[in-house]
Amino acid sequence: MAKPKVLTGLDMGGGRVACVLAEQDAETRTVKALASSCVYCRGLKGGVVVDIKETASAVAQAVERCEKTAAAETDEVYLGIRGVHLQSQNNHGAYNISRADKEINSEDVQSAIENAKAVPIANDREIIHVIPQSFSIDRQRGVPNPEGMEGSLLEADVHIVTASSSHLNNLIKSVAKAGFKVEESFYSLLALAECVLTAEEKELGATLIDMGGETISIAIYVDGGIKFSKDIPYGCDLITRDIAYGLHTSREAAREIKEKYGVTYGTLLGDDEEIPVPSLDRRTTHSVKSGFLLDIIQPRVEELFDKVREEIQRSRYADIPGVGVITGGGSLLRGTAEQCAQRLGLREVRSAGVQRELTASGEEFFSPALSTALSLVLYPSVKACDMGERSGSKRSALSGLANLFSKLEIFGRD
Repeated sequence: MAKPKVLTGLDMGGGRVACVLAEQDAETRTVKALASSCVYCRGLKGGVVVDIKETASAVAQAVERCEKTAAAETDEVYLGIRGVHLQSQNNHGAYNISRADKEINSEDVQSAIENAKAVPIANDREIIHVIPQSFSIDRQRGVPNPEGMEGSLLEADVHIVTASSSHLNNLIKSVAKAGFKVEESFYSLLALAECVLTAEEKELGATLIDMGGETISIAIYVDGGIKFSKDIPYGCDLITRDIAYGLHTSREAAREIKEKYGVTYGTLLGDDEEIPVPSLDRRTTHSVKSGFLLDIIQPRVEELFDKVREEIQRSRYADIPGVGVITGGGSLLRGTAEQCAQRLGLREVRSAGVQRELTASGEEFFSPALSTALSLVLYPSVKACDMGERSGSKRSALSGLANLFSKLEIFGRD
């Protein structure tokens, strides 16, 4: 009987490294998370390496903690990439079917996508994802799967994500310095969307917001495909900083106070209780009213969602109705979903972790705080279930439309 395969997801976020170690059954391909860890890292700023030595040390600690808890060893990781150096755009491509039978095959589909990905990019950037959105045959739009159909003109719409080559290389060097190999790397937001959003939400329209510490990631899905994605340089660590400054305490104590007592709406306060606040050196303690803490938190949360709203309004999809889904550690603050709905004008917003049917993991792994790291180990198998096994480069993307792309190459740089 074959041994389960050990999978490791490494979310290189802003100021921290989150890791999930899982095992995949060799026969059923079921993935079960075994351990998780989070290590704060001064070598990462907004998903970008600023100190390779510090980052490598944090990676080693995060993975080794998981290995110890799970009593398992790993030497390869699925690397999650995030940060404002990532850029995305939509593009259109076409391919003429010149054969007499006019039957579209996988090579024709591949050629249409290749033409669609032909966009000018700077020398210091590279394409990391090309995600097919939809197809048209002889001007008939809305074709989900053109293979096997007949037509003379095949057109493809795609979503393209590019990244700074130097920032990608520094991330991979940090992982290598820690003693691990990057098996594949993904834009964290794309893996997250596949594992958090339901198929119906993506079809009807959904705005996914990943509330990280130093960045907030935004994805908009319409008609089943991703139409917009962006990381913005604002995150929930700003709330922690405001609390530390306003209460004259340490960042660590501010984070604990935020998680235990923090709310974003006055109606959630209840009694105006006294909150103990340790001094910077933790030798003495003073207290503040919970209403005073609300006065610190609420304006910053509103500002963060206003920044998100500005980005959505700059896209072409601001007026498309749909649901809002928030995830990430920042979404755990009580009242955040309500604030999101109000500031973004959404009728429905839910805070979510990974869909439970995707993994047999324990309850603790479904926390929104672990959504990205868990999504990274699930993403390849989730897409394989839809599309069949596909080979690809180290920086490839297992993304596309279900069933169609089992024969397509994955786009990325070796």
